[in-house]
Amino acid sequence: MIEINLLPQELRKKPFDFSKINFKGLDIKSIPVFNIIVGIAAAAVLLQLAAFLIGIISSAELASVSRSYNAILADKKEADTLKAKVADINKRSKAIDELMVKRFSWAKKMKDLSDCVTPGIWFSDLYYDEEPVSGKARTAMPGALVISGYASGTGEQGAALIGRFIKSLQDNKGFYSDIDSIDLVSTKSEKVNNQDVMSFRITCLFK
Repeated sequence: MIEINLLPQELRKKPFDFSKINFKGLDIKSIPVFNIIVGIAAAAVLLQLAAFLIGIISSAELASVSRSYNAILADKKEADTLKAKVADINKRSKAIDELMVKRFSWAKKMKDLSDCVTPGIWFSDLYYDEEPVSGKARTAMPGALVISGYASGTGEQGAALIGRFIKSLQDNKGFYSDIDSIDLVSTKSEKVNNQDVMSFRITCLFK
């Protein structure tokens, strides 16, 4: 691209001519070279001294922070222990709250169980085993309702009475609605008050 300067000759900007500078009046010997060198050296010493002082101050502050941290370390450990205890208490409280919410359902469950009892069957022990059952650790009710009792008879007669009771449990919709399975764990022929009976133990696994 071609540029054309249309300004008059007297208004045009002229390039600076370095050849017109007069260096004859400049006396190199008059420049205080020694003073400049001394000034630079002094500035360097001052910079090093400042860096040294900053390092000392930083080390002192770090030591102070370390002492403060060590002083509160024991309190921190105690606070962590208390925090863990509070978390455990909250977990237990939550479990109690859940149990209280289900209190009415437990009352109904016991009523349904009572309705399932067939002639010739009576209970000796009844409890909820809260230990998680294999494969059911993530369910709402991972444990099992354990029923122990007696059937008035031995052999086939006792086994038939126990089988009839288990079928009654399975047929009762109110009781069996949240039960996954009912398992006969053990049976044994015994005598109670000189009467031949068959003891049994049944586990009702929750869903």
